[in-house]
Amino acid sequence: MRKSLVIVASLLFVTSAFAQQTTPSNTVSVFVSDLSVAHTSSSGTSFGAGLGAAFAHRFSDHISAELTVTAQGFRESSTTVSPSGQQVFTSYSKTLLPIDASVSYHFFTNSRWKPYLGGGLRYVTNTVSNIAPLNSYRFTSRAVDPEISGGVTYQFRPNLGLRFDAKQTIGGGKSILGDAAFSGSVGLSFRF
Repeated sequence: MRKSLVIVASLLFVTSAFAQQTTPSNTVSVFVSDLSVAHTSSSGTSFGAGLGAAFAHRFSDHISAELTVTAQGFRESSTTVSPSGQQVFTSYSKTLLPIDASVSYHFFTNSRWKPYLGGGLRYVTNTVSNIAPLNSYRFTSRAVDPEISGGVTYQFRPNLGLRFDAKQTIGGGKSILGDAAFSGSVGLSFRF
């Protein structure tokens, strides 16, 4: 009888513990990263930003794993003078594609603000293209760097939040030219 009572009490405890868990196990986020504004007298004001999406799975109230993909494109042009005195106009495009895989620790708070810290790896491809009649090229470089991340999510509702995130690559300087060592983003997260 005593053994049955212990088993029933254990089952009730486990059932109530899972019933109280209100944390959905998956989150999808869409965000804007690395917003930049540039102004020159010749070309005026230009805006740049990366667009991205993230998928996170929460293993417990405190631990989650996330995969993030961001795309950011740039188009630049320059004019140079050749040795013969002619002006040569060159236009090229550059596409950065960072993919981040990280594990985060979420701090428990009783407020709508949900902070977290994490770490992982950042894989980046950088493709530079130039399409010209005589001199076309396409160059792609890749790098993997460790990174730390942190941020906070403001929960409007249990399933909808506004997310502020920052990532910093660390280590031996294998980063790709054009990919900032520090990046910040803001976006919406949907939990289900």
